[in-house]
Amino acid sequence: MQINTSTLQFFNCLEIVEKAMPVRSTIPVISNILLEIGEDKLEFSSTNLEIAIKVKMDHQSESTGKILLPPKIVDIMRYFPTPEVKLDINWDNFRIDIRGGSAHFHLYGSDPRDYPVSILGKIDEADSIKIGKSILRRLLKEVIFAASTEETRPAFNGILFSFNNSMLTLTASDTYRLAIKKTRDEKWSFENRQCLVPARALRELLRIFVEGEEKIQLSVSENTITFKFGRIIFTTRMLEEKYPDVSGVIPKEYITRVAVDRKVFEDTISRAALLAEGKNQAVHLSIKDSSLEARVMSQVGSMEEFLPVEQEGENIELYVNTRFVLDILRIMEDKTMIIDFHGDGGPLIFRLPDDNDFLYLVLPIKKVN
Repeated sequence: MQINTSTLQFFNCLEIVEKAMPVRSTIPVISNILLEIGEDKLEFSSTNLEIAIKVKMDHQSESTGKILLPPKIVDIMRYFPTPEVKLDINWDNFRIDIRGGSAHFHLYGSDPRDYPVSILGKIDEADSIKIGKSILRRLLKEVIFAASTEETRPAFNGILFSFNNSMLTLTASDTYRLAIKKTRDEKWSFENRQCLVPARALRELLRIFVEGEEKIQLSVSENTITFKFGRIIFTTRMLEEKYPDVSGVIPKEYITRVAVDRKVFEDTISRAALLAEGKNQAVHLSIKDSSLEARVMSQVGSMEEFLPVEQEGENIELYVNTRFVLDILRIMEDKTMIIDFHGDGGPLIFRLPDDNDFLYLVLPIKKVN
């Protein structure tokens, strides 16, 4: 069987599914890429048994079949010398001849019969919602940084998706900070449920988002969640750990509230971070008489800087991790950031002036080491 196609299109499909291939595995078969040849399409699939990606490419074929492509084909296509590539597949021994210009490769594929196709994405049309790609990207962007990367806290390695009729809430935490973002659409009608999605998988999902404003179809099954957009289907298994109820850690009323120019505050904290030391990378914040002072003292040196703020409530001072503050300031594009303080030992809560569906909570540092 022969496939004549664009090198770039073929490589783009391989490059996308490569993101789901295992770095190393005790199951050799999943180190390959499944190629399914249909009459009017080529479908590329890969999985590491936690996530799976399927990509469709338009292609007219005279016959159909399946083959496992070895991982080396990705690099071969990455450096292939011609804009068009010709692949000849021998179904008897799954040998693949790849030709273009003066380049000629022989690769040995394998029989796909043992490939685990159960995790490969399927959309349940009756139990799915559609959400704008830009909306989902913003949702993930505003919470994913707060998820834990420590394997000792498996529940906090995930982002909690909470569906409640027309509302979707995303929650992420590493126990030192908490990010919550909500969105709603009156067209949605999900039954009340929660699913814990690995943050690592969602980071890969963000990496394969392409430009465009098309809708993403999101479908939840018993143990997987699937995202379909354009020619791509992305599936990930859910985490089985129980996510704790975090609603109790959010104070009802603030003691002090300030409104600050986000970019000016970001620049100030960035300068403070240059001298902050230790595990906590602490900066001392002092709010007094509509002025915010950021101060750092370390073995390297010291700095202090003042900036004006709009203040409500009491004067206050505390220590906070510079990285935790910068993470949110660098993500947001809004001109103004609202920060609520809840006493010396209470959390800081970052909010947006025109967005009641977002909050970012940070615990202060009780003692500077």
